[in-house]
Amino acid sequence: MMREETTEIRVVETDDGSRTLYLPGLDETYHSTHGAVTESRHVYIEKGLDFWRAAHPKAKAVTVFEMGLGTGTNAMLAMDWCVANDCKMRYYSVEKFPLGPDLMKEYWGPKILSEVDDLVSQDVSRRSDAMHSSPWEQWIEIPLGLGGFEIFKHKSDIRDAEIPDEIDMVFWDAFGPKKQDGVWGAELFQPIFNAMQQGGIFVTYSASGDVKRALKEVGFGVEKLDGPPYKRHMLRAKKD
Repeated sequence: MMREETTEIRVVETDDGSRTLYLPGLDETYHSTHGAVTESRHVYIEKGLDFWRAAHPKAKAVTVFEMGLGTGTNAMLAMDWCVANDCKMRYYSVEKFPLGPDLMKEYWGPKILSEVDDLVSQDVSRRSDAMHSSPWEQWIEIPLGLGGFEIFKHKSDIRDAEIPDEIDMVFWDAFGPKKQDGVWGAELFQPIFNAMQQGGIFVTYSASGDVKRALKEVGFGVEKLDGPPYKRHMLRAKKD
């Protein structure tokens, strides 16, 4: 999740027991307070990667582009998906305001994992540390066992970012259009569309009419889907 710069960040618990971050300066959270992990899993895994997998059941690798690394919640869930699907993933994320490793140690600390065993807790901590403490601007491998996961963290404003080629899946996870102007329009969606594979999928929690029209303008086929709990709709787009 990309954000406007502020030093006032607080870790808060959401209704499903997972955490999000609250930014008083924007009066905004990184995820739904009704359930951070529930929201991310619904939008980006179930409606995104699972949908892509159904269309590519024999694929052994997938390339994901994420607009906004933020807490790494989407990336952590994508690692779980890799293991479940025995599929390698190259995960390219653009983030203008990286979160510090110390804050992320607090965010992914043991409280959030109180209902899982010690081995799972240790593995989540290892993955998070590896992801948030690793260098930027280079590919880093995070061993998973089954599957495989490589991440490239690109520190940049999305409007100036380098976009990789042959993208299969896009996670668009900026703050909403009313909170973060200028990152939801056709001008930014066009280079993303151009860099995607034929049949590539774009998912976002936003169901804004302006966002839907901008996606259609650059060439996507767009559908409105049921959203996560307490949110009526979300958007999924496909490069046909």
